[in-house]
Amino acid sequence: MTANPENPYNFSASTADPRVVAANRVLIGGKGQPANPAAAVGMLFAAVDSGSGAAAERLAVMLAVGVGQKADWAGAMNWLIKAADMGHLPAQEQIAVLAGAPDAKVEGSWADLARKIDLKGLLRAPSLTKLRDSPSIALIEGMLTPAMCRWLIHRGGGKLAPAMVGDYATGQWVRDPIRSGLAAGFGLADTDIVLVLTQKRLELASGLALHQQEAPHVLSYEVGQEYKAHFDFLLPDDPAFAHILQAMGQRVATCLTWLNDDYEGGETAFLKIDWTYRGKVGDSMLFLNVRTSDRKPDPMTLHAGTPVTRGRKWLLSQWVRDKVQPIV
Repeated sequence: MTANPENPYNFSASTADPRVVAANRVLIGGKGQPANPAAAVGMLFAAVDSGSGAAAERLAVMLAVGVGQKADWAGAMNWLIKAADMGHLPAQEQIAVLAGAPDAKVEGSWADLARKIDLKGLLRAPSLTKLRDSPSIALIEGMLTPAMCRWLIHRGGGKLAPAMVGDYATGQWVRDPIRSGLAAGFGLADTDIVLVLTQKRLELASGLALHQQEAPHVLSYEVGQEYKAHFDFLLPDDPAFAHILQAMGQRVATCLTWLNDDYEGGETAFLKIDWTYRGKVGDSMLFLNVRTSDRKPDPMTLHAGTPVTRGRKWLLSQWVRDKVQPIV
């Protein structure tokens, strides 16, 4: 078994606005229709003109990611403010989270609150420190703020489903006792500015391009739940997932970000080097799944998420490929 090498989750926008839902179908494609980001953006503009704050929030995300255009974070924030002004609650909440005041009573306009966001600081590379050479493991301190961590727990908690793995015997996505936790995936249709910012900060810290990052997942482990020994890379000579390697590339890196600390157990263990680690809230551990010498899968990366013994563990998991990723 391996960690699910292609996303088996049903990504769908959380908004109920039918205009945005229709645009997302065009954005992602499917059922014989190719993805059409340009047409989707046009539909979102039309929806904003007819009063959709949800569409304005989607345009903020598209501009932050750089879908069909150069990424523009200042422009993305302007769209987020517009969505907030139009009464879109998720946009309002994201501005408050990034301003560091998610629980405070908002005084003045959303633009006033947005000016409290240290966007230059958030778009500055976090500090990366090498921890191990073989396998290659690094720590990224302060990847996320505490408010961002709480937001991601909130987002993930609303759409958790049993986590799955890729079965090399069948090529299917299956539930398996090797992985007993829950997962929530966020594709382009239902990601948000906070999630995209986590991906951008990983890019800034490591050089791993945002467009090569898979859809991120919020993971949850309750008492007794674990992820037993596994690899995150795909076996290059296995026919079951050859089509995925061809389309999406090898999974070259894994980034795990700790979202809470009020639990016990649940350390990440690298079994072949007898080494375990648990970071602080907002810290990330980044490890390469391939060797730096020849870019082939590194068997030293055999790792596990040990059982939680008290409380509930929350993580953000981000896999990175060696190819630009399709829209999901």
